[in-house]
Amino acid sequence: MVWWMIMIIIIIILIIIIIIIIIIIIMINYIIKRKEKKEQEKTTTIFKISQSNIKFISLGDGIITNKKEIEIGEGEEIEVNKEIRELICIGNEKKEKKKIQISSKEENEKYSIRTNPNIITIEGGYACEFEIFITIKCTTKIKEQIMIISKTLNKTQEEIIKSISIKGETQISTRLDPDEIKEEHKIGEGSFGIVYIGEFRGNQVAIKKMKQIDKDEDKMKEFEKEVMMLDKFRSEYIIHFYGAVFIPNKICMITEYAKYGSIQDLINKRTNTEIPNKIRIKFMIDGAKGISYLHSNGILHRDIKPDNFLVVSIDDNIGVNCKLTDFGSSRNINMMMTNMTFTKGIGTPKYMAPEVLNREHYKMASDIYSYSITMLQIITWEDPFPKTLYPHPWDTANTISTGKRPKIIQEVEEDIKEIIEKTWKQEPKERIRIEEVIRMLERIENKE
Repeated sequence: MVWWMIMIIIIIILIIIIIIIIIIIIMINYIIKRKEKKEQEKTTTIFKISQSNIKFISLGDGIITNKKEIEIGEGEEIEVNKEIRELICIGNEKKEKKKIQISSKEENEKYSIRTNPNIITIEGGYACEFEIFITIKCTTKIKEQIMIISKTLNKTQEEIIKSISIKGETQISTRLDPDEIKEEHKIGEGSFGIVYIGEFRGNQVAIKKMKQIDKDEDKMKEFEKEVMMLDKFRSEYIIHFYGAVFIPNKICMITEYAKYGSIQDLINKRTNTEIPNKIRIKFMIDGAKGISYLHSNGILHRDIKPDNFLVVSIDDNIGVNCKLTDFGSSRNINMMMTNMTFTKGIGTPKYMAPEVLNREHYKMASDIYSYSITMLQIITWEDPFPKTLYPHPWDTANTISTGKRPKIIQEVEEDIKEIIEKTWKQEPKERIRIEEVIRMLERIENKE
């Protein structure tokens, strides 16, 4: 057999192999498409327009729909952060097949949309029922346009965009719309972020902007837990929590604004003669009632100090003069599982209970001790641990953990001195409960 005959045989064999491969590829593609079509038919409703009793409206260019506006939740208020399902039928009046897809006009931070099917080919004279799943991420009203994108499957592959509107209003929630918050000016800064004064729905508010929190998953989860906890607090002795913004790069917390700042701010700015004894006792009662509310709900504050009591009024005969705030270091702890130990760097040494400084378990009695030092500072209008006597933080820590207490207590009137001494006992079990503190303070107030 000559060489050229061998070459012809090899070429014929190669051609046969290539043809077989092409046939296999075509068959595989056919099987995959058939399988996809069958799967799609299970979850998608495609029907002949002429055999349907649905009233269609023309959007032009062969695209028809059964509604030009989707009213989310059928006019009812929508639950925030919960996916709502709506249905819409879209049809193809033209002869040629069209690929059809529903999409929002642009990325919107306040809501998200997904559809089933995501994209589908509709033959001429047929329509498809689309499921639209909408999640609204904050308390807001929505009136937006969504696009119906169609592309012909001929040589021109002409793309046509039509639009329909969606509208809806959510229930009131603590997930706030950033557009409702008006920032005015900065009033403070801390390790957590920056605090601004601003306005929310006609109320003067404090806006606490969080630093880089959305880039840390653990911090974000902690923030969400804290917001859930704050949302449950409803007491006139706790600073009012309006809600929070969860939208990336806009994360913040909105609370009631106290125009006088904290008790610590008042001590720094005003003399003891400017704030009468009666008002100071009222501060102590209101503060104790705020702590009592937390304790009755199984919550430990863990950072009680004059900075965390905000003054809303310095007038006499007012229902509430000061409110408890800053639950950044609070933890919602089951009362049977209070096995949290003190970790270095949390809180302020001068207000820390001996057991906390000794790295023992933090319990309700630890909050009571912190309040004893706070009450001493409120009634004397002075720092219980002045730098002249306690130049370093460890001097304060050593004094407390060895059972010694600030000497300034000797200047306090006997009835208030008794309350403070009963709340700063070295042994946590010996300290009186916050309810007893309130009763004793109210007896003193009634004498004034």
